[in-house]
Amino acid sequence: MRNPLTHRRGIDNFESFMRFLAPVARGPVDAIVRDGERIFDGIGCARCHVPALTTGPSVNPLFNRKTVALFSDLLLHDIGTGDGIQQGAAAPEEIRTPALWGLRLRRPLLHDGSIATIESAVLRHQGEAELARRGFLQLSPDDRQHLLVFLRSL
Repeated sequence: MRNPLTHRRGIDNFESFMRFLAPVARGPVDAIVRDGERIFDGIGCARCHVPALTTGPSVNPLFNRKTVALFSDLLLHDIGTGDGIQQGAAAPEEIRTPALWGLRLRRPLLHDGSIATIESAVLRHQGEAELARRGFLQLSPDDRQHLLVFLRSL
């Protein structure tokens, strides 16, 4: 009989891999990126895409009260992009705010892969994110470009 402490199943190894996988590092941050982040906050994007959260207490020091810059509140919201399927606590039109870390490396976008560009994804926001979408539409061309540069730095 195998000792479970010395012989791990593939799924156990995968769980450990996912648990200890570090987030993707951010790209370079310059004055334009910082300005774009200010705009991100100013038009309301950071209300759901919270720049950083802190983990709770853990006996594992790797996870104990660590700041995580994931750009999500990890909550359910109706922003008009749901799939109409109720899943657990999520109503049919709700989705969990996706973390934006690593955004510069992901395509396609949204939960269903229906969007190719960051700008198109922002424009799909409705419902609870309507004010942020309107704020995006009202930006000057330079401010919109700075916001997109910031998002491409994540």
